[in-house]
Amino acid sequence: MSEPIGVMKCFECCEKHSRDLEHHLEDIIRVSPNPQERLMYEDWIDKVREIRRYSHSKAKDIAVEEDVGSKDEVVSFSDPLRVERGHDVWTEVYHEKEECDPRSFRTVKPNPEHIVTVCCPKGQYDEASQRCSVGTMGQRIEHLHPEGEHSSCPTCGGA
Repeated sequence: MSEPIGVMKCFECCEKHSRDLEHHLEDIIRVSPNPQERLMYEDWIDKVREIRRYSHSKAKDIAVEEDVGSKDEVVSFSDPLRVERGHDVWTEVYHEKEECDPRSFRTVKPNPEHIVTVCCPKGQYDEASQRCSVGTMGQRIEHLHPEGEHSSCPTCGGA
């Protein structure tokens, strides 16, 4: 079974943020007058580079493992139970929180305008592996834009 898409995104974000941190530390080294501090920051950069390389390899491995359609196998959505409306934010609820194992909630932000929450159905979470034995289901999608405004997400009817 391939990893859920959220895990791949997590490693991609880790890689991106570690690269940013590496650049910030390099900037600090350039302006730091203290040679001992510069050495300390260089050690930190080496550690951050290890994290970045590891994250890159994990994101790459997971992406390779996923085959076409695996997203549909991992996260399933049906018609929403209800739509909750707020000011410039609206949420499609697909499953009540009570239908999910409380240890299994994960969030993914596929683009700047949406947050997707997935969970494992109650009774299907394997404590030993800390994974869902049947695949996660979509619990809710939060739309961070006014209702009816099109975006890049197919859920909203955008291109």
